[in-house]
Amino acid sequence: TPWLTYSLIIQPKLLSFVTMNPPSNKPLTTPSTTPWIWPWT
Repeated sequence: TPWLTYSLIIQPKLLSFVTMNPPSNKPLTTPSTTPWIWPWT
């Protein structure tokens, strides 16, 4: 399904984004990952 492929592409991108972001932003981005993925599903 397209959404699955899209999600698989978004997840690594978000993961990379969190890694590139400073630790201070990490806790803020971590919980945001779930809400962002949920709507796509």
